Amino acid sequence: MKKAQALLVTIMVLATIMTLVLAISFQSVTETQTSKLEEENKKALAAAEAALEVSIKTGTNSTLGAGGSPELSNITGFTGGATVSSLNSNTFTTQTVEKDDQYTFYLSTYNPNTNPPSLGTTSTDEPITICYEAGSTNPALEVTVIKTDRIEKYAIDQDQTRITNASLSSQNVCPDNSFKYSYTIPSGTNGVGTNAQLLIVKVLFNASKLYFSRSSVFPTQGKAATSEVNSTTGGVSKKVYLFQTYPQIPNDFFDTSF
Repeated sequence: MKKAQALLVTIMVLATIMTLVLAISFQSVTETQTSKLEEENKKALAAAEAALEVSIKTGTNSTLGAGGSPELSNITGFTGGATVSSLNSNTFTTQTVEKDDQYTFYLSTYNPNTNPPSLGTTSTDEPITICYEAGSTNPALEVTVIKTDRIEKYAIDQDQTRITNASLSSQNVCPDNSFKYSYTIPSGTNGVGTNAQLLIVKVLFNASKLYFSRSSVFPTQGKAATSEVNSTTGGVSKKVYLFQTYPQIPNDFFDTSF
């Protein structure tokens, strides 16, 4: 009887030890796999960002590895690259423009390859609608149209109590429902005209995204590229999108006062 009890206790002790050993071993394997996956994710992201940087710099598509782009030939273990895209549209939406900051929108073609970079001298003379968001404190806009021969200025304030001689914005005319207010810069000599080059919009009182629209396609507003990278071992994939705007004019230039 005592031998049977001793054998049973021994079996239980061995089973417990084996369970502990297996648990520790499983945890170790899991941590190693997780660590390798995290490392692989970081490498994939770095490779995707490198491909983006090359494409934005050169303005052409890029490919990883030997036989691909020279700048990326030393990246191994991953396939893919970056593709440059052309943003030709009659609408354009900015990221959030912070309170008292401004956005430079190009109405003529920007050429970064000249020294110094240059702008085209003509633009399409048609109305341009600028939409902006609402908030607990409504934003207001100061708009400056830079032309080859003069400057046109507009002030838009839905509340009409904060800026002297401000125009009233329209409501519910924007195709994107996230924007509530809008104002249309007219065509003609006293509006957009045929020699407008830049449209500078300063956002006051509250931050807001800006939405520009007109009938015809706008000039390109910057460089865009999408990078997609996959590990050759499988299991890791990264896709990154980057839009780089053309130069933004500092707030101190063409600062308006109404």
